[in-house]
Amino acid sequence: MGWVKDKIRGTALERILRRMLGRPAGDPDDTNSDYDQQTIDVMKRVLRRDSSCIDIGAHEGDVLRHMVEIAPNGKHHAFEALPHLAAALREQFPGVNVHDEAVSDTGGKAEFNYVENAPSYSGLRKRIYDRPDPQITTIQVKVVALDDVIPSDQPIAFIKIDIEGGEYHALKGAAKTIGKWKPVMVFEASGKSTGQYGVTPAEMYGLVTQTLGYDLTTMRRWMTKAPSFTLETFSHNWDHGPVFYFMAVPIAN
Repeated sequence: MGWVKDKIRGTALERILRRMLGRPAGDPDDTNSDYDQQTIDVMKRVLRRDSSCIDIGAHEGDVLRHMVEIAPNGKHHAFEALPHLAAALREQFPGVNVHDEAVSDTGGKAEFNYVENAPSYSGLRKRIYDRPDPQITTIQVKVVALDDVIPSDQPIAFIKIDIEGGEYHALKGAAKTIGKWKPVMVFEASGKSTGQYGVTPAEMYGLVTQTLGYDLTTMRRWMTKAPSFTLETFSHNWDHGPVFYFMAVPIAN
């Protein structure tokens, strides 16, 4: 039934169905669904059939599925730390290089917080959860830096990162890959998630705009040609919202 979910994702019909099931329109799942649809729309604009992508925090493959469909001749990588989800991705996407590893700025092993009643909230550290009573089990996972895994000669056109707060460290660990290929990137960031890793909005903004050389915006802003974020507007949003999913676009030389 995955194709049905894809057809109605982000539409009024999906919101109606969520209300019928007891999920209000403001439910986090509605917002996440909207972000997924925006990600798909961006990929349709920036990817070619042979573009290669990286999905960090692939979860059940909702975005990965579209990466493969939009760029069927690309060499894609998916990272998912939860073993059962990684195994399902490997079976569902035999042409994708699936890594059952968490992503950060260094390699090794670490404890991973598996939120059993809301797996998409799982991460290397606990975050401020939008759902009540998270049931958390700690598991051991392998951790890698992207620069140590992605072949240096493989062009990368697009990176999506949704790992519940670990995005800053994942970007740091991918600095060489990003600097060489300048992919378009979308990622989650906020005080509730990334901030729980000890990261400030100024550090995240500086990493993206100064160290990596990108404009920091949102997918909707980019698609409508609205101005990018300044540090002031990004910092305010970090603390107050409403946006928690961002887009990084290489600054034209």
